[in-house]
Amino acid sequence: MRKSKLRLVIMVCILSSMSILCIGCSKSKSKTRTEDLKLHYSFEGLPEDNIIKDESGNGYNGTIFNKENMFDDYEEGSVFMTSGAYVEMPAEVFKGEDTFSISVWLKNYSGSVNTSAMFIGTKERMPINYWLLNPSNASGMLKSVITDSDNKSAPYKTEVGLSPSTAANGIEGPLMDMGWNHYVTIITPTELTVYLNGEAVGTVAHTKKISDFGEDIVGYIGKSSYTADVTYSGFIRDVKIYNAVLTEEDVKAEYESGRSETVQANATETEIFIADRADPYVTKGSDGYYYFTASYPMYGARDAEGYDRIILRRAKTIEGLADAEEKVIWDESESETAHRYIWAPEIHEINGKWYVYFAASGSSRNVWDINCHVIACDGNDPYEDTWTDKGKFQTVANDRFSFTGFSLDMTYFECNGKHYVAWAQKPGLSNVYMATINPDEPWKLTSEPIMLTTPEYYWERVSIPVNEGPAVMIHEGKVFMAFSASATGPEYCIGLMYADETANLMDLNSWTKVAKPFLTSQDLIGEYGPGHNSFVQDEKGDWVFIYHSRSEVCYKGECGYGKEDPLYDPCRSARVRYVKWDENGMPILNQ
Repeated sequence: MRKSKLRLVIMVCILSSMSILCIGCSKSKSKTRTEDLKLHYSFEGLPEDNIIKDESGNGYNGTIFNKENMFDDYEEGSVFMTSGAYVEMPAEVFKGEDTFSISVWLKNYSGSVNTSAMFIGTKERMPINYWLLNPSNASGMLKSVITDSDNKSAPYKTEVGLSPSTAANGIEGPLMDMGWNHYVTIITPTELTVYLNGEAVGTVAHTKKISDFGEDIVGYIGKSSYTADVTYSGFIRDVKIYNAVLTEEDVKAEYESGRSETVQANATETEIFIADRADPYVTKGSDGYYYFTASYPMYGARDAEGYDRIILRRAKTIEGLADAEEKVIWDESESETAHRYIWAPEIHEINGKWYVYFAASGSSRNVWDINCHVIACDGNDPYEDTWTDKGKFQTVANDRFSFTGFSLDMTYFECNGKHYVAWAQKPGLSNVYMATINPDEPWKLTSEPIMLTTPEYYWERVSIPVNEGPAVMIHEGKVFMAFSASATGPEYCIGLMYADETANLMDLNSWTKVAKPFLTSQDLIGEYGPGHNSFVQDEKGDWVFIYHSRSEVCYKGECGYGKEDPLYDPCRSARVRYVKWDENGMPILNQ
């Protein structure tokens, strides 16, 4: 489409309104243009069957697909969709109509990908005609577009609107965050107008009407007809479709009726502790030193040097680790059993001797043959002495599961004279397992494992269902095990389970898993994807936790690695925060 066909409207500043959190705010119903309301799904919880009721009174009930991947157990008045869950709206809502105002509240967990939170269009595997809303396209920008001509081989090239695939066919949308946002798209026979959080973003002209799409169309919430696109992951509530043009005052009324006055009250900012060091682990030795290790990163997928060594720092204080000399104490070239990729090393002093648990590939030709490995220090000084490879972690005779297929992120702790290791392992989902060890040979299990946690809540299943990175803290009679969940992008977060210190820790019934995450990107300012933490006490005996997260420039794709798989960007940096405690003795990580 030629630029002369476009009428561009100046974008309005929206930064302040994008940070609003809207938890449980759908209780307030808008009275805006109710006479023109054609469809309304509130999403205030999941129905018992697979039918989502149309609350407009017009009977346009929706059909839920893959309901097992929908959740309503965390944020009141909304539903979380992930892993293929979607809603199909009746096609009769859209047939023969050319004017719509489409309003929806979203809290996006999909990241910056090709997805559709809402879609109206044809059914082809590469749909010829459509309108779609993507809260964050591959560049992190808000996208709302309509096709303006037919191109069977590349229909995306005909998109016009906000952040179309061909930039000249529209205007650039704003960079989006992970918070609750209100989206309104107004479609007329000649124009598409987009509002974000009550403010106009822009208007683009088009010539093709929705009635031109034909009779064989579909309407989706959470997916599109594009088979190559992922389904939407995130919260959704208050989908409203009007068959009339909402005025600017109407849109603001919709926004005000649904917004919350709670504005990230608990969010805090933390400076980088040690840059480009993911999976950080800190412990204090009997020699009085604090020791730090972490994954040595890859700087892009073509980096031949990353994930190939174990590094170590030491200092008399936690703060001193930031500027301490970093040494390579072991390299995969020194081993016949461990190859790249070396991930998540942890250094532990067990019965007066030093060991490092780490994940590595068991094959030089298959970097994904990942399992738990161990090296042992040959002396008493882990910083200066040599290390011996103990190989892949060993199991008891009848254990045909542990350390097969894919295992990583092993940690160690001692409680009431018993010694334990916990780690993450597939097949299927990535779960956390635990077993006992003999401290004299801490590279061998002395029991078969139990499974402590599997991804079951929405925040554990974003993009990839994952539980990994266990970390243990024992405080005032309780054993707390933190773990990390979901994929490694901005959705990465920290969960928690706990048990009484005197309980049988190898009995799953001794453990309680908390249903809500303890630290997410929403709890932070300027950093994303907090996870893979470790606990240690400072010089005063106060608990701190060291974790990694990505910075704002990485989230915006400005770090130079934005198009890489998140695994290959080096932007996960170690940070330090203090653990707080509530009146029930539970830790608070999101101060």
